[in-house]
Amino acid sequence: MSAAQLHKLFRHFPSATLAGAVSLLLLSLVTMAPCQAGELHELNGLISNGGYALKKNGQTVFSKNLKTRFVPASTIKLLTSLAAIKILGPQYRFHTRIYYDREHKTLYIKGSGDPFLVSEKVDEIAAAIAGKGIEEIQDIVLDDSTFSLEHKETNGADQTTNPYNANCSALAVNFNALPISVIQGAKVTSPEQQTPYLSIMGQIGTDLSSGYHRVNIDAYPRCSSLPNGLLYSGQLFSALLARHGVSVNGAIKKGMVPPFIPLLHHYIAKETVQDLVKATLRSSNNFMANQLFLAVGVKQYGFPATWRKSRRAINNFIKTTLELDENDIRIDEGSGLSTKNAISPKAMLKILEHFKPFANLVPVKYGVRMKSGTLRDSGVFAYAGYITKGEQLNPFVILLNQKRNGRDKILKVLYRQ
Repeated sequence: MSAAQLHKLFRHFPSATLAGAVSLLLLSLVTMAPCQAGELHELNGLISNGGYALKKNGQTVFSKNLKTRFVPASTIKLLTSLAAIKILGPQYRFHTRIYYDREHKTLYIKGSGDPFLVSEKVDEIAAAIAGKGIEEIQDIVLDDSTFSLEHKETNGADQTTNPYNANCSALAVNFNALPISVIQGAKVTSPEQQTPYLSIMGQIGTDLSSGYHRVNIDAYPRCSSLPNGLLYSGQLFSALLARHGVSVNGAIKKGMVPPFIPLLHHYIAKETVQDLVKATLRSSNNFMANQLFLAVGVKQYGFPATWRKSRRAINNFIKTTLELDENDIRIDEGSGLSTKNAISPKAMLKILEHFKPFANLVPVKYGVRMKSGTLRDSGVFAYAGYITKGEQLNPFVILLNQKRNGRDKILKVLYRQ
């Protein structure tokens, strides 16, 4: 704008207010400078129901529907991860305890919700049991009493065979997902060296097509009186104990550790919460996210874990640490599967500000450090993370709840800023 145009614009202003008016105009020009009018028009044209925001130098430079809540899909894992780090502590480790009744040769396995109790870890526990001089076990009793979930299924999980719908549990192995290899539509084997063949693979694999499968084990009819997830855990422990020379001659049962049964082995996971957060965000693992979500509730309100305790703990964290409220965030579960989850761009920016010390845990996509979220059938497409300039982390969020997925185009405009 030329000097003549400025003079014409302000010639009717009293001199006392001229300086203030000029300041306001300059401020608006500086604020609008990063995003050209054409780009802003293009950006808003991509949104029928959604919002976005970009923050630079501590200021939200431009946004749309900043305070409106939208379904965030997996970007809500950033909130779950932040709460886990802050409440559990970045160095917290999960525990699994093993008890042994020598008189009756009964092994008790008590879980506490370790999200990463994979075959390799079970093998380490089996080796430790064998190292205690145990050669024979009659029954294996599985104690999952540290969880008491009001509903077994995660809200939003549709109980398909897809492993991302796997149920949470105090004692689950391999993320409650069962690997199966079917050869020529008949022979069923384990596709993993670290996971031996288990009879439950044959029972579930019978009706599967040829090839490799990883399935949500609880989506199938029960293979015994036990829930499939517990049966899977018991069979895996039994098979890996046998590898280490410990024979298991009895049954796999569900029960609680009786009083006064001595502790045989206390397994402390190698992975810290910070390690688990990194793995959860990079793989977008729903099971791991909700195991962390439930652990937060236990930390605040004690065992057993419940969905209600965890919602209460997270809501308290939102209020006291993030200084936000239910108008900003509604939390139903910690993975993003539920369409009852809702968050505003303003709230996500606040989460990202608090997450900055742990930004290296966030995965990189298109050269941008960000978490994506997608519920395609529900029309949810989201990104949240940081656009970097040198060492500067600029938080941004894109939340679309619409049929048209324009998040990549919106990201390009934000990135140019």
